[in-house]
Amino acid sequence: MCTNFVFIKSSTTLQFAEQLGVDESRFRYQPHAKPGSRISIVIDTINGHEAIDATWWLFLKQTDTGLKPHTDYFSVNTNYAKLPKRPEFRTARCVIPATAFMESQGGKNPHLLAPEDGQVIAFGGLYKVWVDRITGEQTHSASIITLPGHPALTNIHRKSTPLWLAEQEIGLWLDRGITDTGVFAALLTPKLVTGLTATPIEKVSTQKVIGQPFTIYDTSKPSLTA
Repeated sequence: MCTNFVFIKSSTTLQFAEQLGVDESRFRYQPHAKPGSRISIVIDTINGHEAIDATWWLFLKQTDTGLKPHTDYFSVNTNYAKLPKRPEFRTARCVIPATAFMESQGGKNPHLLAPEDGQVIAFGGLYKVWVDRITGEQTHSASIITLPGHPALTNIHRKSTPLWLAEQEIGLWLDRGITDTGVFAALLTPKLVTGLTATPIEKVSTQKVIGQPFTIYDTSKPSLTA
């Protein structure tokens, strides 16, 4: 995880934008974000939070036709164990909004996972700033941080879990004034912020439903199962 996600416009995306204090019209909506796609990220700037576009691939390379994903480094995700070596963890954290994401076990048994309450998922990520030597334009790139697998998702994707920030954690994560990453230690534990509706799909590429949806809960949060 996570190499495919969905970001669809709804009333909750407007609420999410208001919560973060960003212009909702700047969100880049898409039914299927794939590695290398242009996606929306939210960052903290001297003018407050801003929603901007970024390439979903942290490391780019200069080519004769512009900046492209550096294929020597599959960097749509950043493993939590590598965070201490990433300067972006101290200075360039972002939130990547989604309304659902896809997971599978080695490409098999894929599922579409969406919050049961319809809220926006706030993935915790890192970003980099680049200047294209061909055009002179500035661009951004980003990755989603992945944590150890969550027991509740063992039958869908046991290897890893995306960093999913709760509403009260987003401001802390984005705060550009925080460079002591020790304050984020408690966030780097896999969790489901809310129950997930899991829908079996034929392929990640088509998202064709082939089974009945069911709900997955984080059993370490009793209130979610009440």
